[in-house]
Amino acid sequence: MAREREICRVVGTTRVRGDRAPVAGRLRSFDDAEGLLTPEQAVAEALRCTAASPCRYCDVCQLLCPDLAITRHPETREIVIDLTWCKGCGLCAHYCPHGAIHMVVDE
Repeated sequence: MAREREICRVVGTTRVRGDRAPVAGRLRSFDDAEGLLTPEQAVAEALRCTAASPCRYCDVCQLLCPDLAITRHPETREIVIDLTWCKGCGLCAHYCPHGAIHMVVDE
């Protein structure tokens, strides 16, 4: 099986919402449209925000790659790892300041 390119993408999750006021009430008032979150919802929302985009495109991985296997896509500007050139040294994963790259055993 040929190894392909991997793209470091933003992880999408669903946003947690509190109770919402009726539309008619929101149109006539400057009161909060959304109620407070429960403690469980607040934790879920905080985790969503911190996990939404672990890759900040800082280029540390690209600068440290000895095989030049990490580049930036010319159109989307996303970080691209070319697995045909990557020898699996793990420097990118070790030094990524956001923990966006993980080494996985290839079976």
